[in-house]
Amino acid sequence: MKRIQFSSNKEIDSLLNNVVRKIDSFVQKQRNKIERLTNIGLALSSETDINDTFETILEGALDFTSADGATLYIVSADKQELEFKLVYNRSLLVRFGGKSKKPVPWPSVKLYHNGDERNLNTMVTYVFHTGKAYVVDDVYEQRDFDNSGTLKYDKENNYRSKSMIGVPLKNNDGDVLGVIQLLNATSSNGKVVSFSEEQVVLLKSLASQAAIALTNKSLIAELERLLHDFVKTIAYTLDQKSRYSGKHISRVATLTEMLSNKVHECECEAYKDVSFSESQLEEISMSGWLHDIGKIVTPEYIMDKSTKLEKIIDLIEIIELRFALVKTAVEKKILHLQLAGKAHKKIVEYEKLLAGFDDDLEFVRKLNIGAEFVEDSAIERLKRIRDFRFNDGDRDYYLISEEEHFLLSVRKGTLSPQDLVIMREHVVKTDEILSQLSFPKKFGNLQLYASSHHEKINGKGYPKGLKGEELPVQARIIAIADIFEAITAADRPYRKGNKLSAALKIMAFMVRDGELDNNLYTLLLDSGLYLEYANKYLKKEQIDEVDIEQLKSIAAMIKFASN
Repeated sequence: MKRIQFSSNKEIDSLLNNVVRKIDSFVQKQRNKIERLTNIGLALSSETDINDTFETILEGALDFTSADGATLYIVSADKQELEFKLVYNRSLLVRFGGKSKKPVPWPSVKLYHNGDERNLNTMVTYVFHTGKAYVVDDVYEQRDFDNSGTLKYDKENNYRSKSMIGVPLKNNDGDVLGVIQLLNATSSNGKVVSFSEEQVVLLKSLASQAAIALTNKSLIAELERLLHDFVKTIAYTLDQKSRYSGKHISRVATLTEMLSNKVHECECEAYKDVSFSESQLEEISMSGWLHDIGKIVTPEYIMDKSTKLEKIIDLIEIIELRFALVKTAVEKKILHLQLAGKAHKKIVEYEKLLAGFDDDLEFVRKLNIGAEFVEDSAIERLKRIRDFRFNDGDRDYYLISEEEHFLLSVRKGTLSPQDLVIMREHVVKTDEILSQLSFPKKFGNLQLYASSHHEKINGKGYPKGLKGEELPVQARIIAIADIFEAITAADRPYRKGNKLSAALKIMAFMVRDGELDNNLYTLLLDSGLYLEYANKYLKKEQIDEVDIEQLKSIAAMIKFASN
């Protein structure tokens, strides 16, 4: 500070300059404290991780007081206990809770005796119940609270607890959210001193800011829980929409979470540089839960088409009636010829024809159910049945129509090409629906991940034909989960669930053909996640021996580079 001449008298002038310097130093210190308090407030409001918030609160308290020890308690959800969140002690090099990942070794502090009687035996419970800060100059000399725990801790650790303060974290409504407890304030020369009035004021201000931050984070957390619950409710409702795949979404979401955690934890070459934050893992999970939201507009007769001929009714019933009419017509023809005593050879021909109807009808019934693959010979036989005609003199009869022939000719599953177009629309609708929702910023990629689960790395997927690096690993995770669940599910109308080895072999060929990500498929195998999922969701008879090396060798013959 520049010297100012106040007086021609040197002694008075020197005295006044010293006073000004002290005032200036005091003002600067106060300004620094206010700036620190402001910076702490900004940090508290900007942090998204609650553990970071806890750390900021205690570090700010230690900074203001130069205390040797600090503990942060937060009231439990049921308001019955104070839970340890962070414990520091500088001289003893103790750090529990928070980002240290070391659990606090002491039980929570009970707030009540016998359910409703307030516990006022300890400083922290007293501060909680009264909502007032409390200062002790020497814990060994005070008689207001039970200090047996402090004495025991000191003896075990060769430590001397002395000055102590407890400050409530109280929000605008007067609710106490927790308590900060500080131990052994120290002077600039390292001597343990009492907590000053100024420090108490600063700690109250810090506690007030901290309580507001915790309240805001609690509100945000509650809103996010509501969002998660709402999303899961939508998924549950969609699952209930189907008679057959009633747990598809929840199983895919679970497997998505499991696989994304494996990627996050993996130290393998493929994912050594890949890690997900808590928010990113949450985003992947939400994407898994919402991946099929577009099915909300998919007609139920498409989603639950258990046979190829099923529409409003199953057309197999009309075909059965038609077979019965033709049989009756042929039987009448035989009877007419027999009564007329004519054409024995023709009667034999008609009887042979009659005998084949039951076999043909049974064949059509089986074909109607659907399968993973239909042989060419079955398609040829179906054509012969379609081309059958019989005339009894009064009218022409046929067994199946052109439309029925077209539907029965489906080689995989029960959906016709037109049905598949409608079914595939659910991904477009997923994209459209999610684009209308204002998700938190941290879920900015949710729409892409959820709507890309039918895209393929080779670019032959849908709806946008994304390929290679256009598909982030999060979308590839959901694709793997969706396929694995679908081909192992035992609740599909046209087939039993594949055995584990068969399902993984199907996926190996999909990797080979550039449809699925090889690194994720390898991780699914090497991590044992395939078996963990199988033990949880598959029937016992589906779980068989798996030759991992054989599967990996099939997948390694990749026809399309995934990177």
